[in-house]
Amino acid sequence: MHETLGYFLDLADSYVGAPMLSALYGVWAARAGDRALSLRLLDEGYAQFTVGRFGQVLEYRPDKFPEQPQAGPFAANIGGFLMSLMTGFPGLQPTLDDPHSWPCKRVILPDGWQEIAIEHLWVRGRPYRLRAVQGAERATLEPQS
Repeated sequence: MHETLGYFLDLADSYVGAPMLSALYGVWAARAGDRALSLRLLDEGYAQFTVGRFGQVLEYRPDKFPEQPQAGPFAANIGGFLMSLMTGFPGLQPTLDDPHSWPCKRVILPDGWQEIAIEHLWVRGRPYRLRAVQGAERATLEPQS
């Protein structure tokens, strides 16, 4: 696993800015244990895709691909960012098993981040609460009462 992460992190400078997978690079750096790189790649792999006063998310980063039209909103980049927040950084692996078992990795967030908290997350038709605290052994995914 570490070799695979290292391989793709080594490609970050040449790939980040392209559509779809750029938004996931921050999670990969976090899983490799590099919180500073995670923050940088989250910025380069998602935040720098946003333009304009409404923060439209583009398909390509204009500074990396100036020949591409500025087309958006691009759902794959938005989805990649949301999946990073909901499953990647918290270390969730959704399965057919009980949702309590989904948090299965240590929580490593980008540098400066302390927590990801999602108050209303629907799982199998029921509201759940997700809390991932930096450094915790596991995130918590609890049904709301």
